[in-house]
Amino acid sequence: MKRVLLLTCIFTILMVSDVWSGAEAEKEESHRWLRSISLVSGYGVAPLDKNNSDYEIIPILPQFGFDIIPLAEKLHIKPKGVLEFVVEPVMNVIINPDANAEVGCSFFLRYSRRITSRIAPYIEGGTGMIYSSLSTNEQGTKYNFITHAGLGIQFFLNKHVALTGGYRFRHLSNADMDKQNRGIDHHFGLVGISYYFN
Repeated sequence: MKRVLLLTCIFTILMVSDVWSGAEAEKEESHRWLRSISLVSGYGVAPLDKNNSDYEIIPILPQFGFDIIPLAEKLHIKPKGVLEFVVEPVMNVIINPDANAEVGCSFFLRYSRRITSRIAPYIEGGTGMIYSSLSTNEQGTKYNFITHAGLGIQFFLNKHVALTGGYRFRHLSNADMDKQNRGIDHHFGLVGISYYFN
């Protein structure tokens, strides 16, 4: 199942890139849909009932940000900042209560707007699928869904490179596929680096 989730993420990235690059070729002025690539990490924690321990994670989150402002404008939405559709493969290391791993893929929208030439706050939110090798009392399945929301700030070192710091809340549950579905709520502190193509 891990391979299926990973292949699904790769397939989605390739399909989106192919479709959007095809639309790009039809335009007189080319539009670069893939706007940014990022690598994000940090620390996440959630309380567990079992022995009063915590579910602690070191996230490893590559991100692919697609500029969807042209699509938004077709819907008569004209954001003053940057609107991105982000594909985020999930490869997290669980460090507590036992050494384990999470794999999956998340999809979300991120909106950012520069307030100075170098500083751009952002908000984001989305959903995805995840497999965790850790067994918990809270969840009856290892295959779960995640929803998350976050905010943060980007600091641009130059036109193409930005450092990121932010907070993310993540809810993990199995959507009642199993009777055991109390859910697990994580709080993440995240840092990362991004490269912007335009």
